[in-house]
Amino acid sequence: MTIKVSHPKLAYVCSGLHSAKKNNINSIDWNYPMDIVTINHEPNAPSSFKEATVINLYSFFKGPEPQKHKIEHQVEEEGLTHVQEQDKPIFRYYRDGRYIKYQRFTAAGALAVADYFNDNRQRFKREEYDANGYVHSLMYMDLETNKPKQHLFLRADGTCYMTKWYKHDGATEKIIIFDEKDSIESVLYSENELSQYFLSRLINETDYLLLTSEMKIYSMLKLLSAKYSTAYLGFIETNDILDNPEGEINYLDAFVVPSLTRYNDTVERTGPRSNIYYVSEEPFARKRFVDKLIDQVPFNNKLKEMNVELLTAEWQSKSDLYLSAKAEFKGEVPAYSLGRNKMYWKLKNKMSGTECTFSALVNREVDLTFTVSGTLRIHSALDDLSTIELYLCSEWDNSFFAANVRVNDKKEIPLTEQNISGWRITLEEENNHLLIHTAEGFRRKLINRLFVKKNQ
Repeated sequence: MTIKVSHPKLAYVCSGLHSAKKNNINSIDWNYPMDIVTINHEPNAPSSFKEATVINLYSFFKGPEPQKHKIEHQVEEEGLTHVQEQDKPIFRYYRDGRYIKYQRFTAAGALAVADYFNDNRQRFKREEYDANGYVHSLMYMDLETNKPKQHLFLRADGTCYMTKWYKHDGATEKIIIFDEKDSIESVLYSENELSQYFLSRLINETDYLLLTSEMKIYSMLKLLSAKYSTAYLGFIETNDILDNPEGEINYLDAFVVPSLTRYNDTVERTGPRSNIYYVSEEPFARKRFVDKLIDQVPFNNKLKEMNVELLTAEWQSKSDLYLSAKAEFKGEVPAYSLGRNKMYWKLKNKMSGTECTFSALVNREVDLTFTVSGTLRIHSALDDLSTIELYLCSEWDNSFFAANVRVNDKKEIPLTEQNISGWRITLEEENNHLLIHTAEGFRRKLINRLFVKKNQ
């Protein structure tokens, strides 16, 4: 039976549209349909950019609006006199000598901001206008601090879809979201809660691969991807760098780096994984990368660890060691990812750092439990007098494990000592793990002593 693989929709999550523009992340440059999700309040931002749909947090809660005719605001206001600041589109308005209003226009002549003052010249209200001349933001000010006390976000018809209350120090105290019928939809208590609530709504509607280049947003997406199984997580290194990629790689479905040196360093620290990508700035490289990325993501698993237990150990010759073990994984794997894992044995000389790998014969027993066997040529790692560590390695899409072989019964370890080219080799158990200890044989000791005497 063929299992259909569902691919997620691609989205780039950023604080503002400027981030996507700066990093050339859009449907045209990536040659792939995507959404750009923005968090900041950007009332005049476009709803699309280079064929990518722009989904803004505030526009999402405001909802669709009918086409609006443009309102032209004049500088002159009946009953008021005004003074313009020199060479600036800023005007201060007076009635009977009292300063009551401040207005700032754009270079194109559109009204942007209007501030209102009481008889004590304290600012008590601010209105902010969109490019079509409608009030999109209304603030009531704290008369002591001259900072917003309440902030209302408005539709063109004047109805409020969101209001924020602020503490005396300017911190957010409460956020209330209203639906089209002026009923309370949700009450939140921080900007971070608001962003998470918005992103959760998107994730519930669509399966997304959520990419970001900003650490603050990454931390938020990381929490959401752990909560929602349909949310995939990716990080693109630009200005912000992951300080600890080996610690974060298990949370990521895609880690994208612009430097081959950074890529090689990451793979060396985390092991080979399918979720690490080197993508240069060239457009053709991005276009090839995104197809590979989207095809790979659905196969990513959520494996947490691999435990390996020794079943059999026996010498087949002086230097060939046959091992069989039971490998058990913990975590979750998509049904269509079963059978995609590659397992092999590895020897590592602790002194010289020499590593040698050997193929493994793998049989799946049940679910995530496997029987693994293979023959290891010990002399391959005998380049220095040292303990030789023994690992079973697994490359399974986005997961990599290199686990020691646990010894539950010491009777499974052969006691015979092997002699290879002057080396004495024994299998031993240390801290419940199988190790290979090496020592110089009589012949090697004698040769070394003669060599020392000859050079004295």
